[in-house]
Amino acid sequence: MFDAPSVTDFKNQFVRDFPYGTDPNLAILDQDITNAFNLTELTINQDLWGTQANYATAYLYLSAHFMVLNIRASSQGLNGQFNWAQNSKSVGAITESFTIPQRIIDNPDFMQYTKTNYGATYLGLLWPMLSGQILSVCGSTRP
Repeated sequence: MFDAPSVTDFKNQFVRDFPYGTDPNLAILDQDITNAFNLTELTINQDLWGTQANYATAYLYLSAHFMVLNIRASSQGLNGQFNWAQNSKSVGAITESFTIPQRIIDNPDFMQYTKTNYGATYLGLLWPMLSGQILSVCGSTRP
């Protein structure tokens, strides 16, 4: 069994991504991170990751994904509950394009991760763990 990262690990990983502090109206609280960790514990499969380092990285990105969804939902009320998969995002003159295959966006098992950049990163880490090597042996049904 792997050890889950700590709140400090989260802050160190995403030092530039979130405004941390004590004012719930302006900053990310330690409790917000803990709430995201609780959701991560419910969904992550430790057996897929192989090493503590791989598990910790996946855990942190999945937690960031859940935290963004939680904050988005709380700040937008019911309007924040229905945010479907994003293909691109523009801010000013900068456009970010997400290269998520349509088959994943349309898949109900994976589409939840396409709602945030952190979820898409987690999905990128997860995908190779779910795609096994395929071997073909000509002329035989038993490799």
